[in-house]
Amino acid sequence: MAGNSNPGSHGGLTNNAVVDNGTMCVQASPPPGVIFGAPRTLLDLNIPGPILVGKARRDPGFNFDGSPAEDMMAGDKPAKSAAIRSDPMFNKSDDELNAYMRSLMTSTSIGDMETVALEMQKRFADATGGTYHSAILDAEIANNPAFVTYHGAFLKKLIPAITNSVRGYSPSSLPPSMASLVNPLNITPLTMSLLNFSSFWDKISGLGITVHQVWSAKAELKDFHVESSGRFWLCWLHYTFYDHFGLDWEDILKHGDDRLPKYHTGDQFKAWYILQHYRTAKPFITEMSRKVYISGRIA
Repeated sequence: MAGNSNPGSHGGLTNNAVVDNGTMCVQASPPPGVIFGAPRTLLDLNIPGPILVGKARRDPGFNFDGSPAEDMMAGDKPAKSAAIRSDPMFNKSDDELNAYMRSLMTSTSIGDMETVALEMQKRFADATGGTYHSAILDAEIANNPAFVTYHGAFLKKLIPAITNSVRGYSPSSLPPSMASLVNPLNITPLTMSLLNFSSFWDKISGLGITVHQVWSAKAELKDFHVESSGRFWLCWLHYTFYDHFGLDWEDILKHGDDRLPKYHTGDQFKAWYILQHYRTAKPFITEMSRKVYISGRIA
């Protein structure tokens, strides 16, 4: 929080959003004086949502160009990976390969995240497919430093977009039912970057092996409200992150010779790849969510 200096419209010494680490809420400062003539008339507004305000450039399961993602393929025996056929790991049974993969999960995760990692490995081995969600995984990313930084950077773009949109509303511009609007705030969805969990702690605690870098993301506003008398808006910002629990050949080229945290870590990655692309295991999409309360002043 800023000290006794005069804050801007969103708090702090400028108009940049100030985030309280405890609540992750944009703190509203007293409204500034009239800048451009008489103040606008604002209408109390309630929009249940969701309102899409952010989206990554690729969708779950697909590459940037719209083609299917290689790490979501199964039983495809790609020609580029022919070298794996002559690797000693290729002759091991499914039970042996799954044991190697479980060892990889336990050596790169701890506590509740070890439970999540093993649960994900079992879903993979059982060829369940579909979408996986875990409250433990959601809690793990909630206050992860990487997410806090990511959220702060996204707010710097989102807060001005919301405020500018709300500032333009007047009773005559609104239809009888806000539900009839596809994009009631008229905000062009912002391009979202890809959240990355790659710190040393992430690598040993479980986020590194279960997620590492999210594949896709979206951000939506829900329960959006404008208070005209106080001249502020508030809502919930819902993040949804997606990842693929699967490997492509590039993963083996990168990790196939790993010797940390265990001497056979590289073989454990090979076991994962062989089970997916040459046996009956099936990758799946991991879905993670984070809800944050935000608010802002209307100049």
